[in-house]
Amino acid sequence: MTTESLSEIKKTSSLPSSQKNSIKAKVKQTKSLKQHALDNELELSAVFTVGIIVASYLGYPLARKCLTISYKIGENQYDKGLDDAYFVGFWVIAFTFLRAVAIQFIFHPIGKFFNIIPFAKRQRFTEQAWTFAYYAVFWTVGMVIMYHSPHWFNTSQYWIDYPHILISKSMKAYYLMQLAFWIQQVYTIHIEKRRKDHLAMVTHHLITIALIVSSYYTNFTRIGNAVLCCMDFADIFLALAKVLKYIGFSLICDITFGIFALSWPITRHGLFTMIIWATAVEPTKYLDMKWEPEKGKYFTPFTQKIYLFLFLLLNTIMVYWFLMIVNVIVRVLQGRNAEDTRSDDEEDDNDRDKTSSNEQQRIHSEKQ
Repeated sequence: MTTESLSEIKKTSSLPSSQKNSIKAKVKQTKSLKQHALDNELELSAVFTVGIIVASYLGYPLARKCLTISYKIGENQYDKGLDDAYFVGFWVIAFTFLRAVAIQFIFHPIGKFFNIIPFAKRQRFTEQAWTFAYYAVFWTVGMVIMYHSPHWFNTSQYWIDYPHILISKSMKAYYLMQLAFWIQQVYTIHIEKRRKDHLAMVTHHLITIALIVSSYYTNFTRIGNAVLCCMDFADIFLALAKVLKYIGFSLICDITFGIFALSWPITRHGLFTMIIWATAVEPTKYLDMKWEPEKGKYFTPFTQKIYLFLFLLLNTIMVYWFLMIVNVIVRVLQGRNAEDTRSDDEEDDNDRDKTSSNEQQRIHSEKQ
């Protein structure tokens, strides 16, 4: 039961028994509705994921669209279309399934091995371990794709020969899976322990989704690939630092956090600012800036302003987060351990866990 629920029940101490029971029943019902999706997350996502795979094996066309890259035009050349939504939708659920499996059967046992208690702290460890695994894999994939593409550290190639309608299979799969992940993240941040910067996180995720969808549709996957690589790199070290902190490796945690603190301004403010600058000044050198959808051309002075606005809004959120990072750096220099100030105070976990729904999950899981 959540602390909010307990406080509501405590307020009923002066009420008649019938009213007390009514309020307690209401709180219990609210809790069960809130926890229903999380309690059945693994089973529901497994049924969907396995069902689609089996249906595809049996030859159902719709299921095959969920598992395969659509619109093949030539050798390693793919167009875009509405059927891509099936692939994205499948991976939203598949990422939920993979995350639930990894957390329950891989990272929780690791957390128990390192004696991470109470349950809420071990749950946060598993979430950060999954985050680390995702970013490490997809940043690597994104960099490999960019390395074998014309836009490898060359911003002019974002615009040269535009529109880039046909893309490689690896680029398309990477782009659509990134979109699926960020859609799934909107769900994830509402089931994980709520953070102090929840509103900023939601705003960041929605902007990211808007940028991925719009850049995909308007044939700007090259610049999208570059932006995603800029953003993903620092998150690898942030998640790893948190994992090391939960395990108890304080010194290595501080070193890893130091790498994160250095990589953040370089990638998210340095390289990303270069991309923003390229978007502001380079297009007119290579594009006619005309709206011609029939030719796959969507970049005009107006759409340029929209992209710049979204980039700058994203950058504003990251400046806000960077100020928090500086706060952590000051704490480390004062001789205290690195701790992400964007998260809720984890020192209170021992007290909160006695009354939280996470503790009930622990009891339930250990009974199994």
